[in-house]
Amino acid sequence: MARSFTSQDLVALPRLTAAESVVLATELITVADAREKQLKPKRLPEAIGRSRGRLVAAVAALEALTRPQGGDPVETRTKPKADRLLDNAWSGTFDWLGGWCKLPPERNPGLDEAKELFKLLFPDGLSFTRLPYKLEWKESKARLDAIRGARHDRTFKKLGGEGFLAHLEEAHEAYGRALHITAPKPESAPTGDVRAAFLATLAALRDYATRVAAHADPDVPGSEAVSAALLAPLAAWESRPAGSNGGATDVPEAPAAPSAPSMEAPPEPEEEPLADPA
Repeated sequence: MARSFTSQDLVALPRLTAAESVVLATELITVADAREKQLKPKRLPEAIGRSRGRLVAAVAALEALTRPQGGDPVETRTKPKADRLLDNAWSGTFDWLGGWCKLPPERNPGLDEAKELFKLLFPDGLSFTRLPYKLEWKESKARLDAIRGARHDRTFKKLGGEGFLAHLEEAHEAYGRALHITAPKPESAPTGDVRAAFLATLAALRDYATRVAAHADPDVPGSEAVSAALLAPLAAWESRPAGSNGGATDVPEAPAAPSAPSMEAPPEPEEEPLADPA
């Protein structure tokens, strides 16, 4: 089998997850940007500059697939929090409306409407708020529909409870979205895409390390110092213990660099790798 001496064969990267590869690549890019400003002329050697550009593109693609999805905070509210919000909204309305129902007629001209509304909303008290999430949402919706259908929004207004009704509607809407009943569940990036972007970032890291290491020439003053400075983040990287996931996402770790085919002649002493995997 023919021997291969590409950067993918020669450079052994530290043990990395997708998130860690983003961090390491960003450190290398940051050092390269700072070092470039110190050079005369202020640009990196062409081969290193092109390799850095490929690394920038690769890590940007990986970041785009692994960063948390943004959006409306209501949409991303957790189910328990949304459940508590709705429970509190109905409990508050229960206490408020129950208070009006306890007033004598001379203190509450809208007593009949208040009692009718209370009977409509709470025939079994607040027991519906203890139902499973989706059944509670259904019962909550039925009550809100009944309020509008019987025009009891005017009763809320008459009794000064517009704020309670508005809070009920907002909490119910948040609940439906948190349960993904009224809003679709956000789609996550396909795992295959993340893996491909991760492997592309690892390849770009190896390519960059090879280009920078190749720049060091003992006959060119300063080249070795530049090479060492550019690779400092890689040389200083501390790998996690084997078996530790470091809180990373479920993306495969950096595969070990394939070993080159053995030579027929007795092997020479092994050279140090371009990047210390420790």
